[in-house]
Amino acid sequence: MSELKRKIKVAFIKPAGMSAGGTERFMQTISANLPKERFEVDYFYCDAMPYIGGEFKVSETDPLRMDYMRRHNMNLIKFHMKAKDITSPVHPWVDTDFWAVFDENKYDIIQTARAGHKEYPFYKIRHTPIIDSIHLVAGVDNQYNIARVMHLNQWSVNKWTGQGGDRKRTVIIINPIEIPVKNYQDLRSQLGLEGKFVYGFHQRADDHLASEIPLQAYKQIEDQNTGFVILGGSQKYRRWAKELGLKNAHFLPATGDEDEIYRFLKTLNVFAHGRKDGELNSRAMGEGMFFGLPIVSHISENNNGHVPSIGEAGRVVDTLEEYVAEMQRLRQDTGYYNYRSEAAKKRFMSHYAIETNIGQITSVYEDVIKNPFPYPVRRFFYSLHWTQNIRIALAWVYLKVKYKFHVDILKILKLR
Repeated sequence: MSELKRKIKVAFIKPAGMSAGGTERFMQTISANLPKERFEVDYFYCDAMPYIGGEFKVSETDPLRMDYMRRHNMNLIKFHMKAKDITSPVHPWVDTDFWAVFDENKYDIIQTARAGHKEYPFYKIRHTPIIDSIHLVAGVDNQYNIARVMHLNQWSVNKWTGQGGDRKRTVIIINPIEIPVKNYQDLRSQLGLEGKFVYGFHQRADDHLASEIPLQAYKQIEDQNTGFVILGGSQKYRRWAKELGLKNAHFLPATGDEDEIYRFLKTLNVFAHGRKDGELNSRAMGEGMFFGLPIVSHISENNNGHVPSIGEAGRVVDTLEEYVAEMQRLRQDTGYYNYRSEAAKKRFMSHYAIETNIGQITSVYEDVIKNPFPYPVRRFFYSLHWTQNIRIALAWVYLKVKYKFHVDILKILKLR
């Protein structure tokens, strides 16, 4: 049977991979929507675990996300680990049984979702083609058998390659979002927000993400005809709302129930976003675009991939004063609001809709099967440690000077 006739076997591997976080839902959505007649998928996950050497809190396994995967007849394979040790550069898994349930030789492709740096257990998978998806640019891994590296936008590509990543392996895949067509009822009556202009956002419950800007800006425009609602998010937001004396701020518990998320989004007029460390390409913003929500956000010192991701659907501002002004304009200028709202709907369909993305992702997988490791010489050099590359470069210079060596190594590596 030819390579393009048999089913392609893919292993998705994600610690805490059945939580309701954006990265986890990225993996869940792709794995569940790959054409069943073409792909056979195993989804490897474990429950939340503590981090040794860090305060980051991993999201728990969400029963509703488990239900989603089961409805799509996914083969879920659970492994265990006691902790992740981030005091080591490769973040080893402590007391894990992963290798007892996983064998790379059973798969044609390994799909990951990570932050870019060399990381356990992937550096131990040396032969099977790996497709990385990068959700935070915290380093670069040019291991030879990393076949393709998915980025969520060009900003991410530029930052990653600027740190030494191999541009020839990069592909851009926008967050695929699957929203069932339903008549979602909003929460305005439940929250006492009938007739008000409502701002808000939803976010993972993580103190490291919390940004003071949205609530500080809202404080300057709050009156009896406005409201602000946050779904999930850090406990800091509740404290800041109290300290600011906000009269009409509401907080809803985090949930993996997509119907509840979409009811929340139907409640808003504006997706008033804030995240201290910035974004690459926010699924939450993409979902807001589906409902025609104009977006306002702010620049971060770390990640600003949300600037090109939002496009004409909203504005990413530099200062608190500009954030306040944008909130006011969206409320007061109907023509401007409608322009941003329509742009948001169009951007969802052109960038985020599952129908738009799954075909492109399938094409990437098919291409890896046909040609897993293109540019082999270049790939070899990129996979070397930087000290090895320096030694090779010095040897090349020596040969060029002493023996008038004319081979253009830059052309060989496709750097020109």
